[in-house]
Amino acid sequence: MLSIRALIRRLTGRPDPVPPGTGQRHQAAEQAAAQRRLLDQAQRLRDSHWHCEPTQIVPTVRMTLGQLTCYGTRAER
Repeated sequence: MLSIRALIRRLTGRPDPVPPGTGQRHQAAEQAAAQRRLLDQAQRLRDSHWHCEPTQIVPTVRMTLGQLTCYGTRAER
């Protein structure tokens, strides 16, 4: 048998109230899923080929006069 409150809610179309703490449980579950996805992605990147290659050292290139003077702008204020 329905209580008066439940009957009025059903007749007026109002949803039943959400139990307290439901939002926090959903948020914790979403956060745990996101953390698992990030850790899985990090593991895939560690296992990929590009991570195993040595870093390439780019030879130094002399800067032009424009680059040295910031092309006439006043960068140091």
